[in-house]
Amino acid sequence: MISTELSMIHMLNPHRHKLALLQEAFLSKGGTIEVLEGPAFKPPPPRHEPPPTVKKAKPKKVEPPRQKWIDKMAQRDIEREERALKREQDRADKLEYVRHLAQTMTYAQAVLRTGFPLRELTRLAAKGGFKFQPAKAQANKGGKIFDEERDARNAEMIRDFKARGFTRNQARESIQSTYKNFDRLLEKFGIDYPKSGKGPEPACFDKKKLG
Repeated sequence: MISTELSMIHMLNPHRHKLALLQEAFLSKGGTIEVLEGPAFKPPPPRHEPPPTVKKAKPKKVEPPRQKWIDKMAQRDIEREERALKREQDRADKLEYVRHLAQTMTYAQAVLRTGFPLRELTRLAAKGGFKFQPAKAQANKGGKIFDEERDARNAEMIRDFKARGFTRNQARESIQSTYKNFDRLLEKFGIDYPKSGKGPEPACFDKKKLG
């Protein structure tokens, strides 16, 4: 490799010698050789860049621990037991409330006070082992005697007929009552029964006089 380069240098020597003679003749005739300046290097102007923004680290979202499937089942069982206890407590409170009323009231009076159906009061009395005060027959101004318990039963039936869409006359006929007695029951138990409207066919009951 080195011998090849040396041979090439020797080959160029005649050309270099000839170029030197031409340059010397040019200078002897008063010629000048101007050396051109190369391109001047100008550094770029300094760049004023804003400082880099520092990104704030986002706080990691802490997720609540996932409940296991067995934990959810246990929670549902607990809630179900709590609801059952609440219903049991409500029933016990209702029973004690009715027991307290039974000490001084008849069935009819308790119906008026609580709005509970007569069969509900009867069921509570049987369950709680207590009795209501015996109903006393009362006479109106005309001297007619009314049975309070029978009035309470009739009033309960009237409310049921009203809910089922019976007309006043159909309800009156269903309980085998007169117009005057029917109006008395409505007024006594505060039943708002409309006078118009066509209802279903009246139900069939025993022919026993109910009021």
